Amino acid sequence: MAAVITVGTNSWVTEAEANTYFLTRIHGDDYWTDSASDNIPALITAYNWLNVRYDLPVVGTADIKNAQCEYALFLLQHQPDLDLRMGLQAQGVIVAGVVKERYKDDNTVELPIPPIVQKLLSGYDTDRPVYLVNIERNEEEDVDYDAHGNLLADL
Repeated sequence: MAAVITVGTNSWVTEAEANTYFLTRIHGDDYWTDSASDNIPALITAYNWLNVRYDLPVVGTADIKNAQCEYALFLLQHQPDLDLRMGLQAQGVIVAGVVKERYKDDNTVELPIPPIVQKLLSGYDTDRPVYLVNIERNEEEDVDYDAHGNLLADL
């Protein structure tokens, strides 16, 4: 049985919307062809993988729809290699291949998210770094205000 897109359930875009998107994307037609058998599975897989990484609304914004299309294109281009690499990582492989690819040595496997997709969905990213700065106390500065003694007790 062929995969079927149901917007709001397994996709933010229809195949027709994705076709329109790829008409305006440079080299989009190198991997995306109208009505190709892999189009719908790529869109659905992109939807599922994006929902694993981000907390996205059911109704997609333009950025969400564009991100889904970009991710679907990325999957069409790289899925066979991704499966092999994630399989190696899941087996605990740290270094592999002639080019000596290095993977995390803590046995974690993360879904690869292309930079354009990360940028489009940056507003939904909850995995932000924390920046710490050193603050030095000036021991020479005097404060006339007694915070504890000046509290209003009548509240």
